[in-house]
Amino acid sequence: MRKPGTSDKGDLRRLAQAIVDRPLKESTIAEYARVAARMGDMHWYEYALNQRLCRRTAVVARYAWRRNMAHRLLSVLREIDHEHDSDKRRSLRHAMALCAQQLSAPQPSYRLDVPTKAKKQSKRSSLNGLPIDWRILLLAKLKSADRLAAAVLILTGCRPAELRKGIRMRRLGEFIEFTIQGAKVSDLTGAGQSERILLINANAILGEEIHAQLLQKLSSEGDEMLIQDTGQNRALEKRLSRAAKRAGLPGISAYSLRHQFSADLKGEVEADQVSLALGQVSRKSRKHYGHAKQRRSGAGGVLLSVKADRELRGIASGYGRRLDAPASKFDGFDWGFE
Repeated sequence: MRKPGTSDKGDLRRLAQAIVDRPLKESTIAEYARVAARMGDMHWYEYALNQRLCRRTAVVARYAWRRNMAHRLLSVLREIDHEHDSDKRRSLRHAMALCAQQLSAPQPSYRLDVPTKAKKQSKRSSLNGLPIDWRILLLAKLKSADRLAAAVLILTGCRPAELRKGIRMRRLGEFIEFTIQGAKVSDLTGAGQSERILLINANAILGEEIHAQLLQKLSSEGDEMLIQDTGQNRALEKRLSRAAKRAGLPGISAYSLRHQFSADLKGEVEADQVSLALGQVSRKSRKHYGHAKQRRSGAGGVLLSVKADRELRGIASGYGRRLDAPASKFDGFDWGFE
């Protein structure tokens, strides 16, 4: 005669194993694992409402939760098979029943009620209508002590948080190599590039005169410098925004430089290089930064090469490129990089 619950365990094991054995791509399995890690012990429906997920993302959360719950059930069943202590077995059977109940229960239909609200102006839209040399106009209005840090933001499109970590500049002939320690990096979710190295042609953005003075500054420092924003309370970003207003560029911020850098690259290089240069892992993220039609870099190309430590994920896509726009320069201006 079978012990009570034996057949139940077998049925539950087959149910959970069928979910886990469902044929999926490795990338899909990895994505489900990342989503499950973010949800923790939350039910997918509660998580979706809490995070205000769109319908498509909520579906991914639901499948990730279901797969994770099946793994939990299999783990509990294995523990029951090897546990001899009656109290622990009773606790495990309770956990088994909870997992089984959640897997078997009908799942709620997800719908997010989104209130209508005024559309906020994006940093990408702040680039519309700007003069072709707006970054040079901005540099000219900054104090000399801030120009080198601003030049790094311009030439790399780095996040302000990455500048606070420190960015290494190195002269390689007529070009500049930047080594950036990434922000928004997570080992748990696999997000972000922890390090990326960009080889940049500064002439294509800043023109011959400023480019030459940058190279001269690097040479005077032994061809290598560490540029770091050590200020408090994002003081550099605030000074940059004030300088933009003085230059007649309202609405411009440090992140506008990141969007402009992305737009320049989208006008000249392959899509995946844009993602790597921006320090992203998800291919989808680049669509939020700049547009090829907003390109303002000159001939010769900005990005010569890029290296990053993580492979991109997501579906590859392209965009229109090749918008010719020569860079301008201020003849005889003393840029005074300090």
